[in-house]
Amino acid sequence: MSSRARLAVCGLAVAAALSACASAPLPEQQISLSKDAVNRAVSAEATQYAPLEMKAAQDKMFQMERALGEKNYPQAKLLAEQIEADANLAERKSRAVKWQKQLADARNGIQVLKQEMLQDPVTGFNPPASAQ
Repeated sequence: MSSRARLAVCGLAVAAALSACASAPLPEQQISLSKDAVNRAVSAEATQYAPLEMKAAQDKMFQMERALGEKNYPQAKLLAEQIEADANLAERKSRAVKWQKQLADARNGIQVLKQEMLQDPVTGFNPPASAQ
C-alpha cells in the first residue's frame, strides 16, 4: 500500500471517529422530563379538561419514539422539549378548568344558602336590598 493510500485510509478513519464523537447523545434526561410531564398531566385529568393539548403531547411522543428508533437524537430531544411544554400546558389548563368549576359550585352553594336564609322566617335575617 502506498503512502498516499495509507494517508487516505487514515484520514477516513479519523473522519469516521470524529463523526462518531460528534453525534448527539441520547437525550435521556429530557425524555424523562417529558414523560414525567405527561404523567402529571394525565393525573390532573388533562385528557378530559385539555384534550387538544394532550393530543398534541401524545402525537409528539409517538414522533419522538420514532426519532429514537431512527437514532435521530437531536430531533428526539426537540420533540421531548415540546412534549414537556405541551403536557405542562395541558396540566395547568386542566387544573384551571377544575378550579373554575369548583368556584362556580361554591358560588351556587352560596346562592342556595342565601335563598334558604331569606325564605326562613325563623332566622330573623333581614338583608339590605343590595345583598339580594
